[in-house]
Amino acid sequence: MNAVSGLLTTAQPVLASGGSLDKTKPGLVAFLIVCALGVALWALLKNMGKQLGRAKDHFEAEDAALAAQAAASTTVGTAEAAAEVPKQQDGPKGAAEKAADGSKDAAGE
Repeated sequence: MNAVSGLLTTAQPVLASGGSLDKTKPGLVAFLIVCALGVALWALLKNMGKQLGRAKDHFEAEDAALAAQAAASTTVGTAEAAAEVPKQQDGPKGAAEKAADGSKDAAGE
């Protein structure tokens, strides 16, 4: 006899009398196991939220540092560019007149 037929032969008198093989009920141990799993899940989720908050702060600080570094390099770049451009003493009107004089010289007049 194999294992299945052995189970069926012991179950036949119980089934013939109208009873059920499932006489077990969930007990206190199963309830405590489910509660322990729930508490463990809650603790894991709480810890994960804390770790994600730390990661968010880290990445925001890193982005702010990169933005400050980019702004500093842009400011240095414009300061160098402004230093290279000669300042005009005549103002905007004088610059327009000089540009007009330059075009006359280029035309050969």
